[in-house]
Amino acid sequence: MTAPHIETFLEMMAAERGASPRTLEAYDRDLSDVVGFLKARSREIDAATAEDLRAYLDKLQRAAMTPRTAARRLSCLRQFYKFLYAEGVRADDPTAALDSPRLGRPLPKFLTESEVERLLAAARELEGVKGQRMTAMLELLYATGLRVSELVSLPLAAVRDKPVIIVRGKGNKERLIPVGQAARDALADYVGVRARFFSAKTKSSPWLFPAPAKGGHLTRTSFAVMLKDV
Repeated sequence: MTAPHIETFLEMMAAERGASPRTLEAYDRDLSDVVGFLKARSREIDAATAEDLRAYLDKLQRAAMTPRTAARRLSCLRQFYKFLYAEGVRADDPTAALDSPRLGRPLPKFLTESEVERLLAAARELEGVKGQRMTAMLELLYATGLRVSELVSLPLAAVRDKPVIIVRGKGNKERLIPVGQAARDALADYVGVRARFFSAKTKSSPWLFPAPAKGGHLTRTSFAVMLKDV
């Protein structure tokens, strides 16, 4: 059965914060888990100390719970104890001294070789100059491992008549990257129609992948939008 103050807290979250039924269920589940942990320490949730709650978070870490899930539970605890403090149930907020779990950076996601081949095949089936551009971009990404931000900002001079490309990356550092024959062939096909992507007001562009609307080069966002058509 839900503890009285938890029930009142959930009613407040629904009435004043507009919390959805799914959110309320998650809060109820999270707080019930804390109640079970504190029961083993002969402590009621309303009277939990910062040390009690720190021990609970340590238990989550030992259970290999993801930092993001642990952070969500701590957020629920913070809201619950702020509610108890505002209602005069407690004279302090025990979560004030607790540190949030470090979320870290998500692991990069990679495509398998078969997924890359399917993507390239789909790009080759696109009609017209947009298909030639997308094929060149994907072949170059696949052959070199460039970041998308590096790809879209390549100057034309970096790839013209060379078996390698010169890339200026983070820290303004240059590096030389070999380019395979498939990527070079795709680039040659694209360069032949590249002028079709110039701005109506210009007759040239220093960028390998110009953006007509801005007179500059494509962006990561525009590339992501283009990729949806593949």
